[in-house]
Amino acid sequence: LQKSKENTRVICKRCKTLLGETLSSDAIKYYVTEVIIQPAEGSFNPIPRSQFVQSMVAQCLLELSSAKSTFRFTVKGDNGKIYILMWLLNSDTLLVESLGSSSSHSVFTLFGDNFMPSSGPVEAWNAVKVLYQPCVKSRNKELADAWENDIGVHPLKFPSETCLELLLILGLSTTSLPPSLQYMNSFQV
Repeated sequence: LQKSKENTRVICKRCKTLLGETLSSDAIKYYVTEVIIQPAEGSFNPIPRSQFVQSMVAQCLLELSSAKSTFRFTVKGDNGKIYILMWLLNSDTLLVESLGSSSSHSVFTLFGDNFMPSSGPVEAWNAVKVLYQPCVKSRNKELADAWENDIGVHPLKFPSETCLELLLILGLSTTSLPPSLQYMNSFQV
């Protein structure tokens, strides 16, 4: 690990990825989307990056909605900018897809892995259903400002690159839905 001098950022020496930040001389906060902790014994099974980011963000949403009874979140980068507004709708959604019924799998190759886990002729996986608004390039600035000042909205902080990656994952997920289900009011699903 290499500690950056400009601030308290903790960066991997090998790949230059932002892993976390130093909170004090004896405490480092690591971002859950950047570090995978595996037991020392046994074989290491790498998880596809997009799948890992999805599962970690979903886990954060579930834990916070359960502990704090909050369902609206701002996704902020380490630069302090808001990238996404997210509203958790359902936490118990089960998605089922027949392998032969859709060509959507060919779309999800941007990360070099399958976007959805594959387990046979019929796929099923747990999912959370969220409404979201992108806030890049000053989009939705008024709404983002209102959410930032609302005590009922919980901020989630990730590296800025991961925020953009999450935005891409959300966009790909939205485009896999039928057009009639892609929007709810002004939010994307």
